[in-house]
Amino acid sequence: MPSSPPSSSSRARGRPVLSEGEKADMRRRIAEGAFRLFQEDGYDAVSMRRLANEAGCTVMTLYRYFDRKIDILRALWAEVFAELFDRLDKIAAGEPDPARRLHAVALGYVAFWLERREHYFLVFMSSGVSQSDVSIFVGDDSVVRRFDVIRDSLASALGSGVSEKDLTLKAELLLCALNGVAHNLITISAYPWSEPEALVREAVSAILKP
Repeated sequence: MPSSPPSSSSRARGRPVLSEGEKADMRRRIAEGAFRLFQEDGYDAVSMRRLANEAGCTVMTLYRYFDRKIDILRALWAEVFAELFDRLDKIAAGEPDPARRLHAVALGYVAFWLERREHYFLVFMSSGVSQSDVSIFVGDDSVVRRFDVIRDSLASALGSGVSEKDLTLKAELLLCALNGVAHNLITISAYPWSEPEALVREAVSAILKP
């Protein structure tokens, strides 16, 4: 005899299929809870069980969305950098003059971290994160390409006479300088530093010199 189709009651006992919106909402809840815990206690001190409790889900559910804790942190990093570079792209698009565009983008980079110091600590100062954990993130082409707004702005300000080798060196030096400004102003805030605008202006002017 042919078997009878599952009854509605037996289907109801199965795991419901989540919509894409419900999945996105759960990922958002996990990310928001993780950000709170990482900010309060540090990345290294937070377990997957605590993350699940904070998100209001089981540990098993958490593992359906993220294989490891570092994957949650990387997701948060991606959100932060997306916000940063969306802002810098908008700044660059709004300034037609190459030199002023470079200054505006450079200052925008530093200002972002100064306004969101908790994001700076999350990205650059999370304890318990290995170099291999970081290398996987920075090796992602989709992340690296977003930094081109700084390199492209510098290339426009320098003009066509600069070689690719010199452009790469100067772009890396500029990024190191901007990160150094942000780092010192955030982590050694008791020192009477010069204004961020002045520090960035001098750094950019020095790099633009032949």
